[in-house]
Amino acid sequence: MGPTGQVPIAKKWTRETVFYEGSVVTYDGGSYQALRDTGEPPDNEAHWQCIAAPGRDAKPIRHRGTFEEDAEYMAYDVVALNGGSFLALHDKPGRCPGDGWRLLAAQGKRGVAGERGPQGPAGPPGKDAVKLVRWTLDRATYTATPVMSDGSWGPPLDLRAV
Repeated sequence: MGPTGQVPIAKKWTRETVFYEGSVVTYDGGSYQALRDTGEPPDNEAHWQCIAAPGRDAKPIRHRGTFEEDAEYMAYDVVALNGGSFLALHDKPGRCPGDGWRLLAAQGKRGVAGERGPQGPAGPPGKDAVKLVRWTLDRATYTATPVMSDGSWGPPLDLRAV
């Protein structure tokens, strides 16, 4: 076993730049060390040694809305429940919350009330309340219909039941 070595500080690989043997660069998500003086990109295995390969894309999470008992959930599904959000740890995670779920975010506590602000300006006056002004009677159907002060008609009253 040889002496402990040191890796030089990594630089970003750029075109039309010569990197000398032992130089370390970052390129397309990975880290590479030059095996010789080179201007080639790090995907040339004859010129570069991969130190750390680019990572693979992570499995994306899928938001499924509010948790539903009868829905089928898969790993990485996220649901909302009781003001919080939960991540399914595996396919068919069961009831939420439970062992198949991980809490991602919980509803926070209500903060301290701030000072009361000044009263705002008065709003415009409202309309007068609608009042019953008369009834119209329909003797053929035994109904009485109210007529309101704004000219509208209220729901008819069936007088047969009375």
